[in-house]
Amino acid sequence: MTHYTGSTPTTPRKKDWRDQAACAGADNDGWFPHPTNATAVQTAKKVCFACPVMFDCAQYALTTRQDAGVWGGLSEGQRTTLYKKHRTADFSNPAIVRNSVTRALHHELFPVTSLRDLWDERSYPLPGGHIGWRGESQNFTIRGQVYTPKQFAFLVDRGHKAVGIVRRTPECPVVECVNPCTSRTTPNGASDGAS
Repeated sequence: MTHYTGSTPTTPRKKDWRDQAACAGADNDGWFPHPTNATAVQTAKKVCFACPVMFDCAQYALTTRQDAGVWGGLSEGQRTTLYKKHRTADFSNPAIVRNSVTRALHHELFPVTSLRDLWDERSYPLPGGHIGWRGESQNFTIRGQVYTPKQFAFLVDRGHKAVGIVRRTPECPVVECVNPCTSRTTPNGASDGAS
């Protein structure tokens, strides 16, 4: 004789990251679009990008090797790329997951529509017509090209990359100024300036 009644256990699962997910209680079909349906994939990703537990979801998907759907903002193809770059054991480390997911989604999480938009976002006025730069003070990469803030200022102002080293003109006493209007050209044609 058995005591099985046919009913499912009433013990609720322990609370975890799924209880805070932006998709909790939503129709699951929205997170499993056909991979070629870019609009549906982007719609799911937008919800993920606003989710407070996006990285926890991505970690779950990567450690359990989910092969379908959008998880933690990652499409099927993006997860496949991460599987090739890392061992499954690496995904048990939250720092590795956060860095890997952020790198994989960088252009989606931090979209830049134009170089001018980036300039407007990062530059700020200083007294006397000088221009300061927020963020990286050393080299940074945009669209695969490495720039200093002064080289980037020259590019945005002139519409082309500088030839040679971009230097602050001697007349500009403000070291942190990146104002491209104070540039000059050296006799050999190399561009110098973009204070």
